[in-house]
Amino acid sequence: MKLIVLPLSCLMLSAACAQELNTHVVLVRKLDAMRMPSEDFTARVAIRKTKAGDSAAKESNYRQFSRRRADTDGQAVLDSLLVCSAPEGDAGKMILFLADACWFFDPHAKRATRVPAQQVAAQALVADLMNWRFVDDFDHKLAGQEPVIIAGEAHACTVLDFTPKPGVKNRSPLVRCWIDAAGRSWKTEYYTASKKVFRSVLFTKYSIVLGAERAVALRIEDQGGIAEVSLSGVKGGRSPDAFFDPDQLPRLTGFRP
Repeated sequence: MKLIVLPLSCLMLSAACAQELNTHVVLVRKLDAMRMPSEDFTARVAIRKTKAGDSAAKESNYRQFSRRRADTDGQAVLDSLLVCSAPEGDAGKMILFLADACWFFDPHAKRATRVPAQQVAAQALVADLMNWRFVDDFDHKLAGQEPVIIAGEAHACTVLDFTPKPGVKNRSPLVRCWIDAAGRSWKTEYYTASKKVFRSVLFTKYSIVLGAERAVALRIEDQGGIAEVSLSGVKGGRSPDAFFDPDQLPRLTGFRP
């Protein structure tokens, strides 16, 4: 698959628009609606990683169990449990995301351990893409208009710069999104506080999932290398509450999705 993104210098910047906050709320609401499923679901996730400077790729397969619930502020969030099924050496390992918290469980351990989400960056990004509420959590400014070309097809996009609203924690200092008129994000860049890109994501495929068009394949690039993530077999349905309790994960030892 050939992926091409035109250089940022091609953006048609408007200094006047860039100074105005939250001018594209309707478009951002479309983005949020497309990202956040309206029901509990299960899915299969494949992550193919190629480390920087290494031509050999490692593929890991997971079963994902997600539930939708109301957070303490009344907003909907998704909790997700990822259970590794391959490679065999990692089978049974689990990663649990409860809103912004992340837990890791190894079948050889006695209990789950809370870890920084950065340790499981690709998996955490999948959870973040569903949970971040761009309308509520970020202010945005118009950066310009620029097409993103995926597999030879050009997608006309509005480019928006998102910065966390006062009081919002655990969000990147700056997120730049290329969004088409339907609310599909085709490219996202994550920046440090010093305005340096530390992660770039291309959304390479959309499909109808749980009644709406959603991203089912993406390519993540950062200093550690490249990760290609694909989502398949998505089905609506509830999962046991024990799947979303860190203290209960050891009791799932031997579980194979």
